Amino acid sequence: MAADFDEPVFDENFVRSATFTEPSASERARSPGKRERRRDRRAARRAGRSGGLRSGRRRRRREPSHRLAVFQVLAGILVLFAISFALWWWNSGSRNTEEPVRPVVPTVPNSPAPAPTTAAPTEIPEV
Repeated sequence: MAADFDEPVFDENFVRSATFTEPSASERARSPGKRERRRDRRAARRAGRSGGLRSGRRRRRREPSHRLAVFQVLAGILVLFAISFALWWWNSGSRNTEEPVRPVVPTVPNSPAPAPTTAAPTEIPEV
């Protein structure tokens, strides 16, 4: 049933029980003490428990710093260089060979000399 317009929506008991006081500016400005921080930590731990897991102890992930990113890039380049050097070393062959390796030179088949021509051209044709 809707309240009539002349009746108050909330009675006095409800208003008295609903009042609260805000902290003053100086109370809001000060940092919490050890007891308050410990109390808040315990309350968060109790509220965060689910199935016996301690979620309050999980580390928060933070943004990696620029120095860390530069370090990771340099480490990646170093690893790639080490891998390429190792592959070059592996493919370059054995280091303790007793007989020298002869270079492979392409061979030219023996062909007969061209037959001499009897008539030598005396004039150079014009183009």
